[in-house]
Amino acid sequence: MKTHKGLMLLATLAAAAGITLTALRPAHAADTSTNRTKITFWSGLTGPYQKNLNTIVNDYNQSQTKYQVVATSQGDYTQMNQKVMAAAKSHSLPVLGMTTYTNLPDYQHHGFIDNLNPMYKGMSSKAKKDIYPAFLSGSKIGNTYYSTPFSKSTRIMYVNKDILKKYHLSIPKTWDQLKQDGAKLKKDGIYAYGFDKSFDMEWEGMAHAAGVTPVSSTGKVQVANKKSIAAANLVLDMVKDGTAKSAGSDNYWTKNFVNGKSAFYIGSSAGLTQTKLQAPKTLNWTTAPVPSYEGKSGTEVAGNDLVLFKGANTKQKRGAYDFMKYLLKAKTATKWAKLTGYVPLSKSATNSADYQSFLKQHPENKAAVNSLPKAFAQPAFAGFGEYYNDKGDAFNSMLTKNTSAKDALTKLAKQAKQITSAN
Repeated sequence: MKTHKGLMLLATLAAAAGITLTALRPAHAADTSTNRTKITFWSGLTGPYQKNLNTIVNDYNQSQTKYQVVATSQGDYTQMNQKVMAAAKSHSLPVLGMTTYTNLPDYQHHGFIDNLNPMYKGMSSKAKKDIYPAFLSGSKIGNTYYSTPFSKSTRIMYVNKDILKKYHLSIPKTWDQLKQDGAKLKKDGIYAYGFDKSFDMEWEGMAHAAGVTPVSSTGKVQVANKKSIAAANLVLDMVKDGTAKSAGSDNYWTKNFVNGKSAFYIGSSAGLTQTKLQAPKTLNWTTAPVPSYEGKSGTEVAGNDLVLFKGANTKQKRGAYDFMKYLLKAKTATKWAKLTGYVPLSKSATNSADYQSFLKQHPENKAAVNSLPKAFAQPAFAGFGEYYNDKGDAFNSMLTKNTSAKDALTKLAKQAKQITSAN
């Protein structure tokens, strides 16, 4: 499963639904059959991921007797957000929910969620420092916590070792090297760099490495400055000269990569599961960190967090805090990472004997965790959903309509300024 940022514009839907965001009350306040406080929990996971989540939830329920967490899948994230809007209108939000961290400002702006400062204040300084900074920073709006990290991924580079051996190539450490490799592969119809439908996350990574934040949490817009345009042009030049290729309507490059269409593929570490399923047993492949740009790392994180919806009573809040802290424990985080392929949430989980043993058996998972110390979270802001859609249009225009990076990003910068000023 691949998780993407900001799948809808909450403000528009809220207005359309005519929601009054007051006195929100979750359904099923208590489990009368066991005298435990019931904690309703909506997820945006399906299939094996929801099954694995149920395993973690059952572990928690068996670990104590005060609370009963009941997790139900609401479909994918788009479907779940639609159900959140409907539940807000009918005053029947659950206690806990799953969402991408980039939705936090919109959720907070419209009064959907409670801040989690009481929970974080109850954690030791050591416990908070143990969580990777990129994950923790994504849980905050200003100095206030509104979520806890849960299912997290990083950008990694998938590597076809057979192609490397045949063409006497090494794993590229820089984007310039990746581009140079393309010239050697091009004559045989092999791309150096394959990417998903868009390369916006790689663009954000390169911008970050160059010291640029396209849109900051305070509304400063640098989408169309010289460094941002140069980063986009690096990829567009590769696409134009036939050394890089978008997955287009396939959305993900995974199928092309396992079929030998490219030497390298930069995508989400959450795609490891699908790559393992789709790759022929004869394919010799591995992973590596995303190449550096201008001498610095630019690995972006993505994934989902847990939020506490407004309306929970005191017992439900205590149960929600207890469950979220349980998920952050090294033992739990390690088990979740092993079950799903997501990365551990904390340094202690990564360094545990259990997870290190897992990495020895699955070395393809090393690149993702090795990237964590220098990884970053893209700042979120109110209206991010609208910006995300506009950004998608901008990059699609570059790739399918031959719009120049300068023109596409200049338009996106204007849109971003309008969004941030309106919020």
